[in-house]
Amino acid sequence: MATETKPSFSAVGKRVGRIEGAAKVTGKTKYAYDIQIKGMLHAKVLRSPVGHARIKRIDTSKAKAHPGVHAVFTASDLSKELDTNPNERVLTILAQDEVLYHGQPIAAVLALDPSIAEEAIDLIELELEELPAVVDPLEAMKPDSPLVRAAVGEVDRSEEQAHLTISTEAAKEQTGSTNVTQRVSFSRGDIEAGFAEADIIVENQWRASWVHQGYIENHVAVVDCDVNGDYTVWTGTQGPFRVREELARLLQIPEGKINVEVVEMGGGFGGKNRPFDSALAAALAHEVRRPVKVVLSRSEDLRAGNPAPQAVISLKTGVKKDGRLTALQALVIFDAGAYPGGPVLGASNLVGSYYKCPNLEIEGYEVLTNKASTGALRAPGTPQATFAIESQMDIMAEKIGMDRLEFRIMNAVEAGDMMPNGRAYPRIGMKECLEKLRETDFWKNQNNKGPNEGVGIAVGGWLGGTSPASAVATMNPDGTSTVIVGAADITGVNTSFTQVASEVLGLPMDRVFVRQSNTASGPFAGISAGSKTMRTVGQAVRSATIDLRDQLFKLAAERLECSPDDLEVANGVVRVIGSPDKALPFSVLATLTTSMGAATPILVGRGVTGSPAQAPSFTVQGVRLYVDPDTGEVTVKDAICIQDVGFAVNPLSVEGQMQGGAAQSISIGMMEEMQFDERGIMRNSSLLDYRMPTALDLPMIQSVVIEVPAREEELWGARGVGEASIISGAAAVGNAVADATGVRVNQMPLTSERILRAIGKVK
Repeated sequence: MATETKPSFSAVGKRVGRIEGAAKVTGKTKYAYDIQIKGMLHAKVLRSPVGHARIKRIDTSKAKAHPGVHAVFTASDLSKELDTNPNERVLTILAQDEVLYHGQPIAAVLALDPSIAEEAIDLIELELEELPAVVDPLEAMKPDSPLVRAAVGEVDRSEEQAHLTISTEAAKEQTGSTNVTQRVSFSRGDIEAGFAEADIIVENQWRASWVHQGYIENHVAVVDCDVNGDYTVWTGTQGPFRVREELARLLQIPEGKINVEVVEMGGGFGGKNRPFDSALAAALAHEVRRPVKVVLSRSEDLRAGNPAPQAVISLKTGVKKDGRLTALQALVIFDAGAYPGGPVLGASNLVGSYYKCPNLEIEGYEVLTNKASTGALRAPGTPQATFAIESQMDIMAEKIGMDRLEFRIMNAVEAGDMMPNGRAYPRIGMKECLEKLRETDFWKNQNNKGPNEGVGIAVGGWLGGTSPASAVATMNPDGTSTVIVGAADITGVNTSFTQVASEVLGLPMDRVFVRQSNTASGPFAGISAGSKTMRTVGQAVRSATIDLRDQLFKLAAERLECSPDDLEVANGVVRVIGSPDKALPFSVLATLTTSMGAATPILVGRGVTGSPAQAPSFTVQGVRLYVDPDTGEVTVKDAICIQDVGFAVNPLSVEGQMQGGAAQSISIGMMEEMQFDERGIMRNSSLLDYRMPTALDLPMIQSVVIEVPAREEELWGARGVGEASIISGAAAVGNAVADATGVRVNQMPLTSERILRAIGKVK
């Protein structure tokens, strides 16, 4: 059998360090926090001290009289020109009559000095009538539960749509006096017949906690409003064009009057998609016609950001003794916080999408509680759903006496298999990842364990989001090329874009310059989220540089007296294939279009793409850990992440994404948890109490790249990377703890207390 040979590349597929890395590590990179404008006012916010209350009285007179204070605003002070909307978090600038979550903004103070604004906040007299806070989503669903808020009208679902493209036919909005705002339903086959056929039936309930994204840079926004009513925005955001769109709605002005400058972002992970900080700054700038800066403290960000939601997932599964799944029944409940827009649709679909099962019935519910509204955290909703189904898979394998890896391989979905939403999988690499795990030393040594050690594995999959994108490529007179994009660079994608352009143009990477433009002059790009940035904007870069290259060919062909089809590019020249002496440098061709009096049009490549087809990405992760039987403390000894990336444009960046996602997933499986009391007050709103891992808590994570190309005509078959890598680590931790202790912990994170309770050492 002939061996398949991979194509030879000059730039893509190579390990390249991040172009902007040196500026970051030397402190030269500018973030939104670094923006200083003459006359800029600093905003500080009075936030709700409780989870739910009616506002009885606000007296801001003492704050207004405080020396150095420029202005104080409550909801009633804001102009009617602003399109505020209590149904949408972004458009709820300041609470009007009722506060819905701990940390909700109530009033804002503006001063030239942020410390003066902070002092004035303490002078505001606030009288609240505390109302019952609904904290638990299961309690919120009961008919006699207090209402979290007044009935919600039209619901904004753009948060989920930014990450995952999925049909909404299965989702129905719930209206009226209820805390349930959406119901999702999927079914296939005959669920009762499936359970009747099963030899073993397993039922469990699995819980996942609220989790913060844990980015280094808190939310920051600077907004300036000039005398013409034009706005300039500086903010670390994953979606500059989305910020522009939502601020235009708030300010009720054309989008062209708003320019969002793309600044570096100190981490996002899905938490910087919604511009609630920019909306506050824009509303205040509108009122005072001066630049306004909003900077959230770490405590404010933890209390009033938009974290990943709590979930409660009940599963009932049936399996034959030979390992074939016969039925899956799921009840998926997601806590959306005080505003609808959670990931229940995607999670409900994916809980039944990993394995072949002829009979399934899945119901999902989005439920409101008195907490800050949910946001995204890399593959929103999927780590929670995966914790449930992957824990259940281990239990079923044990009950039928089958190896847990072989059980997964036997039932793994392949191309053509149907998801619960009725769509068939395209080409995917789930089985290839599982089979690769079988070959690794990690798996071969699974039984070489010491006392109280366990090994766990789990699968994770992400369908991915899609969106249109565009890019522009130009040829400079010196023979270099500049590529303009409008996407936020959150994971080193500018380096990968440079590799793509270098590959197409045959230019060394140091002669290709990728530049992020602002929304006033840059080409449109969707949010950098959903593991779609490379597959959308990267493909637009490829299209733009192909267009530019074709223009070079046409221009060169006229002078070399040949067909454009006979030409190739290499190292900055256009040459005749097979006759390298017949060539023209890029610089000569570019000068023909840019010199004074040139008759040839300027060389500008245009790349415009629609939304590409989804290219699902799968991962298999494993952990080896030790559980201290006296304290319940977990120590991770080893970890591995195997992922199908389709084609690794930059293997170094891909491996970094895999390791980073796996680290986050292991962390939310072990320690990360936002805790709320019965009044809806967050109990651990600082990094002293909200624990995140350090380098001492995690081992070096082995990353194994699998390349099962998606659509090779689209970026050589590349798939998204960042989302899939965060999905399965928490489930692997749960399975490893069960392997080490012999008992199951049905809630993540698997804290020491929960482990000790499971093994019977504490009540």
